[in-house]
Amino acid sequence: MKGKALDRNIARMALAAGLALAAMLAAMVLQGSADTSFDSFMPPAQYANNLVEHETAVRTYVALDSFFVIFYTALFVLLAMALKNADNVWLVAAGLGALLITTYLDVHENNELLVFIQAAKQGVLPSAEAVHARALWSAIKFHSSYISFFLMAFVLPDKTMLERALRWSLWVGYVLVGILVYAFPSPWFTLARFVFMLVGLCLLAWNFHQRSRR
Repeated sequence: MKGKALDRNIARMALAAGLALAAMLAAMVLQGSADTSFDSFMPPAQYANNLVEHETAVRTYVALDSFFVIFYTALFVLLAMALKNADNVWLVAAGLGALLITTYLDVHENNELLVFIQAAKQGVLPSAEAVHARALWSAIKFHSSYISFFLMAFVLPDKTMLERALRWSLWVGYVLVGILVYAFPSPWFTLARFVFMLVGLCLLAWNFHQRSRR
C-alpha cells in the first residue's frame, strides 16, 4: 500500500478514531458518569461502589474505547508507513513505539476495569495497591501518547495552513493541556484534552483526504 491509497486509509482511520472518541464523550455525558474518573486514586470501597453504580456507562465506555484503540493504532501504523524516510526513520520509530506502549496500556486498562466490575459485584474490592497501580499506569499511558504525538508532529506535512495548524496544536495544545490534567487536576482540562484530540483527528482526516485528491 502506498501513495493515494495509503493517504485515503489514513484519512478513514483518523475519521473513524474521531467518531469513536466523540461517541465516548457523548456516552459519558448522557449516561451521567462524566464526573466519575476511574483513572485516579480513591478508597477501594468508593472505587468499587462507583464501578457498580455506573456499570452500564463503564461497559459502554470500554466498548467504544476498544474501537478507538483499534482505529488510532491502525492510524499511527499507516502514518509511519506514509511519513518515514531515510532522514526521519528513527524519529518515526520512536513516535510509533511510544504509541504502541499507549495501545498496550489502554487495552490492559479497559480489560482491568471489566475484571474490577466482576469482582465488585461479588463483594471483592480492589486493593489499594491495585487502584494505585491503575492510576499510575493510566498517567503513564497518556504521557506516552504525548511523547508520540509530539514526535510525530515533526514529520507531519506542513504545506497548508491546516497542516501547520495540526502540527502546532499537537506541539502546544494537546501536550500542554495533557500535562496540566495531571499537574493541576480539573474537569475542564480533561474536557480540553478530549477536544484537542478530537479536533486533531478531524484535521488529520481532512488533511490526508485532501492529499489523496492531489
